[in-house]
Amino acid sequence: MKFLNRDRILYAEDNEDSCVMVSMMCKLSGIEVVTTKTVAEAWRLAQWEHFDLYLLDSRFPDGDGLELCRRLREYAPHTPILIYSGNAYEADKKNGLAAGADDYLTKPYLADLAATIRQNIEQTKNRRENMKVISLPRKTMVNTNFASAYQSSPGEK
Repeated sequence: MKFLNRDRILYAEDNEDSCVMVSMMCKLSGIEVVTTKTVAEAWRLAQWEHFDLYLLDSRFPDGDGLELCRRLREYAPHTPILIYSGNAYEADKKNGLAAGADDYLTKPYLADLAATIRQNIEQTKNRRENMKVISLPRKTMVNTNFASAYQSSPGEK
């Protein structure tokens, strides 16, 4: 079901329990969640639908979540990407951020996940608003005296 004016995220996760838990938590926070269990399906959905944020696991049976992150970052450079993974080493976090993620959260930590998602979406919306250029009508001055444009300056002959 699609909701108007509701933030929408794509959650790529192959674990059904995580999908259900995160989806319910986000729904209670007013966030619509579309889930997928494969890298291929996540990539396809990202190309065909608009999402306000991508939430990705780091490992999938059909590919690498960090490679998906790189592709999404290139495809949608201003859309926030969060890695939500069971890989909890500092090197995992560094690799996730290096792949283009805006943040790296470790499972099963859920306490602030919805707030982190909401914060990233709002920051992106604010950046987009600040980047908008006010389009003012341009007044164009046209010199209709073409001959004067090609006259030599004083002292030139």
